Amino acid sequence: MFYAPQLFQAAGHSAESALLSTIITGAVNVGSTFVAIILVDRVGRRALFIQGGIQMLVCEVVAGLLIMRNLKASGNDALASGIIALLCLYVAGFAWSWGPLGWLVPTEIQPLETRAAGTGINTFFNFL
Repeated sequence: MFYAPQLFQAAGHSAESALLSTIITGAVNVGSTFVAIILVDRVGRRALFIQGGIQMLVCEVVAGLLIMRNLKASGNDALASGIIALLCLYVAGFAWSWGPLGWLVPTEIQPLETRAAGTGINTFFNFL
């Protein structure tokens, strides 16, 4: 998310439009996190991991191909909108699967005796 404005500018957006697109992507992230809260116990962790991973893979590959193919084509509004949509779908897939579950699942699988140490190690590697 840190380099999102530069990515959107490379896709053909103006500086103001790139910042607005970053705000939209952030709002999708927050909204999708609430979706994870609702779905995690109903659907299950495994299904969310699989669905989120596939969704992120497809969106990132297609967005990368679009950027690689049309990087020099500035002013293409359809391309810029398509890249924003793909990145929003990518962020949504991460926010309702790998993002929150990367914190939740390691904590749940630790036995009570080692949970504090295991959670500390998990936190270290999540921030690494």
